[in-house]
Amino acid sequence: MQLAGERERPGLEDRSPPLRIQIASSIKAAIVRGEWGFGAHLIEVETAARLGVSRIPVREAFQVLASEGWVDLRSNHGAFVHRPTAREIDEVFSVRTALESEAASQLARRVHLGHVSSDEIGLLRRIFENGRADIAHGISSDVVDHNAELHSCIVRLADNKVLASFTSSIEERVRWYFAAIAVRRAPASWEEHAGVIEAIERGNSEESRERMWMHCDRSRLGLITLDLATPENQVASTGDLDRFEDLCVEAQESKG
Repeated sequence: MQLAGERERPGLEDRSPPLRIQIASSIKAAIVRGEWGFGAHLIEVETAARLGVSRIPVREAFQVLASEGWVDLRSNHGAFVHRPTAREIDEVFSVRTALESEAASQLARRVHLGHVSSDEIGLLRRIFENGRADIAHGISSDVVDHNAELHSCIVRLADNKVLASFTSSIEERVRWYFAAIAVRRAPASWEEHAGVIEAIERGNSEESRERMWMHCDRSRLGLITLDLATPENQVASTGDLDRFEDLCVEAQESKG
C-alpha cells in the first residue's frame, strides 16, 4: 500500500499534509475497500510495516480515524475497525435512499425532456455491463467499484449540484457498508440496477424514484440483518436470511 501524497522533493513539505493524515487516509481507503473487515484488529506494528513507516505516526493516525468514527480504540487492546450499529446503518441509508431516489427521478425527468444525450445514457449502460461481467466471472472488489461508479453516474447526470454535494458527503460510508455485503447482494443488486436504468431510459420519473428507493432499502435491510460480530461478516443464519426476505416484502408493501 502506498501513502497518498508522499514527499519526494524537499520543496513540497509545506504543501503536503502531515504524515499522520497521509497514513490515516491510506488506512481509511483500505477499510473502505474491505481489506479490513468490521471489528478487525489493526495491530500497530503490522500496520506500520505494511505502510513502511514507524509506529508513532501510525498510533497518531489511529487517533485521527477514531475521531472520525472509522476506528475504535480500546484501552490495553489497541485499535479495531469500527463495527457500525444498526442505527448507524439506518441513519446513513435513510439519507442515501432519499437522495438517490430523488437523483434517479430527476435524471429520468431530464431524459423525458431531452436534456440527456445518448452518449451519457450509454456511459451508464457501460458501467452496468462492466459490473454484470464481473459478477458473471466471480465476485471481486471491482464490483464494489462499479457499484459506486454507477450510483455516482446517476447522481452526476441528474445535474443537481446541491444533491450531488450531499450525496458525496456519505459516499465513503455507503461504499464501505456495501463492501461487507457485496458477495451476497451483488447479483440481486445488479438486477435492481437494470430496473432503475430501464425506468430512467423511459423517462419515467416516478418509476425511477420507486425502483431506486427499493434498491437502496434492500441494501439497508441486508446490512441490518448482517451478523457484524462474525469475522467473515456474513449473514448469521438461515433465520436471518428469511427475516431479510420478509423485511423486503414488508418494505415493498408499505410503499404500495
